[in-house]
Amino acid sequence: MTQMILDRLGRFRTPPAFAAAGGPRERRPLRLAAFLLSAAVAAGGAALLVALTITLCFAWPLANARGVGLFEAIPLAVDPGSGPRRLLSYGFELGVAGLSSYAGALAILGLAMVFYRRPALSFLTTAPRFRWRQVAAGLLIGAVVIGAALAVQSLMSDTPREAPLLRPGESLGARFGYAGLAAACLYLAALAEEIIFRGVLLQLTAAFTRSLPLILAVNGVLFSLAHFDPDPSGLVIRLLMGVGWTWIALRTGGVEFTTGLHLANNLMISLFLTPVSFKPAAPEKLDPLAIVLELGAVLACVAAVELLARRRQRQAERGLAPAE
Repeated sequence: MTQMILDRLGRFRTPPAFAAAGGPRERRPLRLAAFLLSAAVAAGGAALLVALTITLCFAWPLANARGVGLFEAIPLAVDPGSGPRRLLSYGFELGVAGLSSYAGALAILGLAMVFYRRPALSFLTTAPRFRWRQVAAGLLIGAVVIGAALAVQSLMSDTPREAPLLRPGESLGARFGYAGLAAACLYLAALAEEIIFRGVLLQLTAAFTRSLPLILAVNGVLFSLAHFDPDPSGLVIRLLMGVGWTWIALRTGGVEFTTGLHLANNLMISLFLTPVSFKPAAPEKLDPLAIVLELGAVLACVAAVELLARRRQRQAERGLAPAE
């Protein structure tokens, strides 16, 4: 865990190791502009190619089964038009969301390696290797905290919701299959967004400023806007996530813990609230309850990390700190 010592204005006296991973190359504005432009093109192209490939893989069997053209079968992947969708049919959206996001993130990470002449791992962690224990810890803590927040939201909501995993009429195999697909694909999606926002973007922002509030604000705002969510509550909720998870990435010295939290958030929603779907959502008003619950969940996760960090610091002082 990394200590963060700030002055009165919230600027780092000594930047934490993860924020200070870059060097002079990261502080060149023209290089940054060239990188951002190249990254947008490469990531968009990679994500589109993977999404089209997955779409064709799903549409081809549907076209043969329904006796329609390939392009006519593509909408059937998200709307079969005959009764409710089966759980496993959401594998289409899960696959596109996970694999295309991951392809785009790898493109960005590869370009960052080229532009800034650094190994990939330096954008992900300050540790000598990726810390799977921290991913597991983030997943466990996130599942408890976010699960509790979703439970409270469901109890206090006037609109009844049916948990996808508990949907009647589905076989046990379909439930396990859906849960497995969700875990695998949403892990890739979570890791992709953490690579981009709490990895590359965080370090590039920290190269130009030592102001912690500014680093948190930039990451939170861009993380929220990048989802293109028209729901005002969703925009605020992702802003809070972006701010809190950036703090945690700085505190833990990498994206591993936040990847676990991110996966827990997406997984709890897709299993117990609503499945990942490409169908346009109905416009909603600002939901103060959802925002307050999300703020509480973010603060609880930050507090858990702080408790772990201080416990580890006490162990280190006694020479008992466990290996990462």
